[in-house]
Amino acid sequence: MSTETFGSTLPWAEPPWYTGRPSPYYKDSHRHLRKVVRQWVEDNVRTEEWEAAGEVPKEVYLKCAKDGLLMPIAAGRRIPREWYGYPIIGGIKPEEWDGFHDMVSWDELYRGGAISSIFVGLTVGAPPIRQYASAELQSKIMPQILSGEKRISLAITEPSAGSDVRNITTTAEKSADGKHYLVNGEKKWITNGIFSDYFCAAVRTGGPGAEGLSFLLIDRYLPGINCRKIEIGAGKLSATTYITFEDVKVPTEMLIGAEGGGFRFIMSNFNHERIWIVYQALRGARICLEDAFNWALKREVFGQTLISQPVVRHKLGICGKKVDALQAWTEQIVYELDNLTEKEGNRMLGGTTALLKVEAGMVGKYVVDECVKIMGGLGLTKTGQGARIEAISRGVIGLIVPGGSEDVMIDLGVREALKLSKARTAVGSSKL
Repeated sequence: MSTETFGSTLPWAEPPWYTGRPSPYYKDSHRHLRKVVRQWVEDNVRTEEWEAAGEVPKEVYLKCAKDGLLMPIAAGRRIPREWYGYPIIGGIKPEEWDGFHDMVSWDELYRGGAISSIFVGLTVGAPPIRQYASAELQSKIMPQILSGEKRISLAITEPSAGSDVRNITTTAEKSADGKHYLVNGEKKWITNGIFSDYFCAAVRTGGPGAEGLSFLLIDRYLPGINCRKIEIGAGKLSATTYITFEDVKVPTEMLIGAEGGGFRFIMSNFNHERIWIVYQALRGARICLEDAFNWALKREVFGQTLISQPVVRHKLGICGKKVDALQAWTEQIVYELDNLTEKEGNRMLGGTTALLKVEAGMVGKYVVDECVKIMGGLGLTKTGQGARIEAISRGVIGLIVPGGSEDVMIDLGVREALKLSKARTAVGSSKL
C-alpha cells in the first residue's frame, strides 16, 4: 500500500489516506485522480468572479465536458459500456472507474467551492434516464447531456410535497389522441433548474399514492413552462428554481420507464443523492478544520496562541474524531455499494444511506459551529481568513434539508432496518 502524502499537513484537513496512512480502498488511479482534479480546480475555478455574475459561464460547463468531468459525474460509481467513448478526467479507464473514483472527484470538486454547484442537476437528473429510459430516448438525450450541450435537472419537490413524495400533485394526463401528456402543476426548490434544458420530472399519471407516479422528461422550452429563480441564503450558483407547468404538451415517447414506476425510480435515485451530500459534508468539515487550525496556530490571545488553550484543542479534537468517524463509515458504504448490484444496494443500504446522510449533516453543522467560535469575528466575515468557514456556515443547512430532512431519514432508517431484520429472521426460521 502507498504511503504517499498529498495536500495540507494540518490535522484533519485531508482524509486519512491523503496523509500517508494505509487504506484497503485506494489504488494508484485514485491517487492520480485526486491530483488531476485538484489541479483542474485550481486552474479553472473563479468563485468570486462567478458569484458576482450570479452564474458559472456556459463555456466553463462545456470545458468540464471536454476535460472529462461530466460523464463520470452523470455515471456515478459505474460507467456504462455505451459511455466508454466519452473523456474521463485523468485518463482513468472506464472499466476501472468505481465508487471511490466518484468519491475522490466529488471531494476535490467540493474543495473547489463554486464549481460543484453546477453539477447537482446532472448528478440527480441523469441517472433515471440511464437506468430506466428506453434505448431510443437514451440515444436521443444522453449525447446532448454528456457533451455539455444541454443541461438537466431533477424536478420532484413541490410546494406541498417535499419528503412525502407520494403526495405529488403535478398531473400528466394523456391527450385525446394519445400522443401527448398534458402537464399541469408546480415544482419548487429545483436545483440548477433555471439553467436546465430538460427536467426529469415526477408527475401523476394515475390515481393517488405511489402507484400513480411516473417520470417524464420535459423540454424546458415547451410552451406553458415558466421558471423563476428562488433566492436562498447560500448556494447562489446552484440556481434554485420555481417551475410552473400550464397545459404543457409533452410527447408520450418522453416517458421514462413504464407508467406507475415513478415512485420506485425516485427512491432508488435518493441513495445516490444522499451519498454525495455526505461527500460535501466531509470536505466542508475538513476545510473548516484546516482554516481553524491555521488561525489557532498564529492568533495570540491573553499572551499565548489559541492552540495553547486546552479548550481550543478540545474543540478541535472533538471535531476531528467526528470527521474521521464519518469518513470511515462513508468509505464502508461506498465499498459495499461497489460490491452489490443496483437492486441489492437499494434494498440493503437504502436505510443505512439515509442515516449516513443524517450523520453527515449533524457532523457538518457541529464542526462549522465550533470553527466559527474559534475564528471569532473572522468566522462571520465573507472575506479574508474566515471566508470559507463563513460560506460553509451559511450553506450547512443544505446538508440537512435536501435529500430528505433529518427526522424523516431517521424514521426511514429504522423502518428499513426492521424490514431487513424480519427478512433475516424469516430466512433463519426456514432453515430450522
